[in-house]
Amino acid sequence: MQPTASEAVAGSTPEPATVEDAVMLALVRVGQRLRQRLPGEDLEFTSIPLLKALQHRGPLRVSTLAEHLHLDASTVSRHVRSLEDRGMLERATDPDDGRASRVAISALGLSRVEAGSARRRALLGEAIAAWDDTDRETLRRLLYRLASDIQELP
Repeated sequence: MQPTASEAVAGSTPEPATVEDAVMLALVRVGQRLRQRLPGEDLEFTSIPLLKALQHRGPLRVSTLAEHLHLDASTVSRHVRSLEDRGMLERATDPDDGRASRVAISALGLSRVEAGSARRRALLGEAIAAWDDTDRETLRRLLYRLASDIQELP
């Protein structure tokens, strides 16, 4: 028996029976692909949310950054130290409390995160290049809705 088109694309995995299973499968597969290091890249995928948070929110204390990312402060501290050592973050005294410091994305960090994001957008664009505009817009709208709704959960 010939596999269905979706089974052929997905390999040996049968088509998910529920929307929830389909979302989880898509997240796993997309995540695996996006986490792969792209040629010439020296930025770990796990550092991107941290750098993007600093890009959009400006300089933050490590504890505030950890809260924003919903991560343990010790985990964020390790990432910050690594990124700072590689010149992608800069540390400065907190103007509100001279005993504390804030971290900010550096010019190098900004260029690396933008380049990595552009390559990943291109990869995703390639995956849906054959889709018509209606399907692409439906995907955009539903993914945004899912991301918004899941953010609201306790």
